[in-house]
Amino acid sequence: MAALWKTCQQCLRYRFSNVSIYTSITAVNVISKRNFKAHWVAPTLRELKRRKVIEDDLNGGPKIFHRSTFLEWNYDAEIFAFSNRLGEKFNDLSLRAALTHKSYIERETARLSDIGVESNLQFQDNEALSQKGGELLSKFINGYLRAVFTQVPEELIRAMHDFLTSNPTLETVARHIGLGDLMLCADFPCKTETYVKSFKAIVAALAESSGEERARIFVQDLVVTQLYGQDVNELWNPVDPVGNLTAILKREGKAEPEFRLIRQAGSNSILGVYYVGLYSDKNFISEGAGESLEVAKEMAAREALKKLFRTEDSMRALPFGRQLKNIQSKIAQLENQPNIPLSEWISEKVMSAVH
Repeated sequence: MAALWKTCQQCLRYRFSNVSIYTSITAVNVISKRNFKAHWVAPTLRELKRRKVIEDDLNGGPKIFHRSTFLEWNYDAEIFAFSNRLGEKFNDLSLRAALTHKSYIERETARLSDIGVESNLQFQDNEALSQKGGELLSKFINGYLRAVFTQVPEELIRAMHDFLTSNPTLETVARHIGLGDLMLCADFPCKTETYVKSFKAIVAALAESSGEERARIFVQDLVVTQLYGQDVNELWNPVDPVGNLTAILKREGKAEPEFRLIRQAGSNSILGVYYVGLYSDKNFISEGAGESLEVAKEMAAREALKKLFRTEDSMRALPFGRQLKNIQSKIAQLENQPNIPLSEWISEKVMSAVH
């Protein structure tokens, strides 16, 4: 068998030794070509880019074009898509009025007068809607804050309210829902005041179209959610934390706060740190750290106020969406009922007001 296998191998080697297993390919009409660009192309592109960078620097950035300059622009379709994106039902006339700024009507009137055309524009600006929307916005935000932060003084409620109704916060919300492409105004890019006024007008238009309940949920979903990730204690900066804490403890019949140095490190260097404990009636309340004893005392007092107001770092996450379904009636009741002010704050009053 070994001899037979060896003979077969020799035959196969002899048979295929001069035969290629690949089919030969004959090149037909193959012309060698080198791709190149003219010598002036690269310098020209560099010069154009240099000029564009200079123009952008002079204009404060790349030039932004309004969506209405695009060929496929259709304002009616954009208005329809806007309301559907938000999932809300608007009255068409109210929505168009909320998106029309007074400057746009003035500009169009002047333009028609310059070309000799009688200007009889049937436009309504958003001045009245903006004023009404600002009042509704403030009311809805106060109701939510008072229903969720039941144990904080009214001063902290006011600080959070001012943050949520500030121009930067409302401008951020307005930009993210696409108002920049829909507002009719004379200036572009639109100013912060224009964004804020239009957003407030949108709130009023929704309240007129679908009722205050839908407008309240709209504000909770878009504006109040800007508190998420914020430290609410940083929004309020009490002038005298130690004095405020002392007054609260005195009203509750407790001893004045006593500060004790717990530990320290690096006291002889610029990186020194001191830990101070706060006690009342020999009971530990809170602890604070700082680069000096005065700072550590203030931080300890702030931590004690956080515990009293239930705004510690470990507080529960703020409720949104479906979690608010059962307390919407409570939110509506508290919109015009302020919390207890700091000058009268005691635990018994707070608990009685909550229950």
